[in-house]
Amino acid sequence: MVFIGASKKKDLKEQEKTIHAEIKKVKEVLNQDLQIPDYQRPYRWTEKNVFQLLEDIYGSWKQVKSAYRIGSVILYNDIKKPESGFQIIDGQQRITTLILILRQLESPQAIKLSEKLKFNHSDSENCIRRNNEYITYWLAENVAQEKADFLNYIHKFCEFVEVRVTNLSEAFQMFDSQNSRGKSLEAYNLLKAYHIRAMEEEQAPEIAKMNSDRKWENATRFVVNPLNANEHPQDILRQLFNEQLYRTRIWSKKQAAYPFHKNTIDEFKGHTLKSNEEMEFPFYNSHLLHSVALNYFNNLQVQVKGMKSRFNQKQMSNINDFVTINQPILNGTSFFDYIESYVEIYKQLFIIKDDSFLKEFKTFYEDHCHYPKSYRAGDQYLRELYKSLIMLLFDKYGEKGVNKFYKELYAVVYRLRLEKQQVKYSAVAKYPSEIEIFAIIEQSKNYFDLRAISELAKKEIICTKVEEVIIRFFLDFGVNIQEGKSDIKISEFKKEV
Repeated sequence: MVFIGASKKKDLKEQEKTIHAEIKKVKEVLNQDLQIPDYQRPYRWTEKNVFQLLEDIYGSWKQVKSAYRIGSVILYNDIKKPESGFQIIDGQQRITTLILILRQLESPQAIKLSEKLKFNHSDSENCIRRNNEYITYWLAENVAQEKADFLNYIHKFCEFVEVRVTNLSEAFQMFDSQNSRGKSLEAYNLLKAYHIRAMEEEQAPEIAKMNSDRKWENATRFVVNPLNANEHPQDILRQLFNEQLYRTRIWSKKQAAYPFHKNTIDEFKGHTLKSNEEMEFPFYNSHLLHSVALNYFNNLQVQVKGMKSRFNQKQMSNINDFVTINQPILNGTSFFDYIESYVEIYKQLFIIKDDSFLKEFKTFYEDHCHYPKSYRAGDQYLRELYKSLIMLLFDKYGEKGVNKFYKELYAVVYRLRLEKQQVKYSAVAKYPSEIEIFAIIEQSKNYFDLRAISELAKKEIICTKVEEVIIRFFLDFGVNIQEGKSDIKISEFKKEV
């Protein structure tokens, strides 16, 4: 038998007061004052998602099932302002799609709610328009003569598990927990919910949350030229979290770095600083010091004398000069500031073409990392590793450091392309920790400390795989290449160097 202490029982009773769950028919759920909060991610369901929902409901209807469970929805109602309605914390994609379907079936609740709901992203409007056209087509093809019956089935036999929460922190915690077990969200989007919740606890203004959300979503669909309708948006956040931030932090600890996923997001969950909080352990003091220093310098609104920028000439207002890739994570506002800085740094290093910034490196990167067969999986693994090293080097030493060592780092990474018949993900995951290359950069205090990189770069290569661009680089760089297979003739390349 397990005995629950008095304080634990009290906590459970308090939680029961703030969380209420029940099964509700679709008609009941939509017949409420639902709202989409400003910090919600855009509505981005595709036609495939809409098709699946329609087919599932249609199949249940035709099989005369007494109920079809669509899923769960988490709603937040401010206990201090109960008249303010219910914010949709989780379930926006399904609810929005249902409203689009029911509008065309002439549901009064859906029509009324659709006229009131406000979507805060242009992406939402574009997806709504596209999906609405698809729903029109699907209904005409499948239930043209039975719309009233189909509407009745959705209203009265389809249902949600509705979870009402009066504590916003608990609402986000439930959202985080529920989605970490599902497949609907990118892992990094779980972090957005977590850190928005932390902003609530630090009592950040609503405008700050909205700005953080806007910048976050813009980074998921970045285009260099917004006027070019043919340009495919890039998800910089997925790129950063999956590669340059997460794996760099792991490699810097001298550990093998495997993929970033929902079970590893704790790497970006740190400490939440609250007003009048007593530190639980002494090591949190450094987090407090970091926060105080950031706030102090951010509030100066002037250039700090003696401060060294990573850029020689650029002035980037959306890059905080005090962030570092491997810094301790402070939850909330500080985290969003950290991410915004590295989104911009990534764009400046690898996306935006700017002849005045690292011109020689960018030319080298295009020529030597995007050779004819660089589309192969192994070549892509090496390119991402190289980019991560460049970002860490830039983080520590700025433009001058990259100009000084970008060829050495290339030599350290791309020797694997010549030494191995096949470059596998597991080998690339382990390689940096085996030679401790990230730790060398992270722990260095000056260029002299980086001499180990030059030693690694100049090591002899036993070549078992021919890639012309890479062989020519190493020969020109002065590295001795031995023939590891009888059919490889390095002498043929030496004549032309």
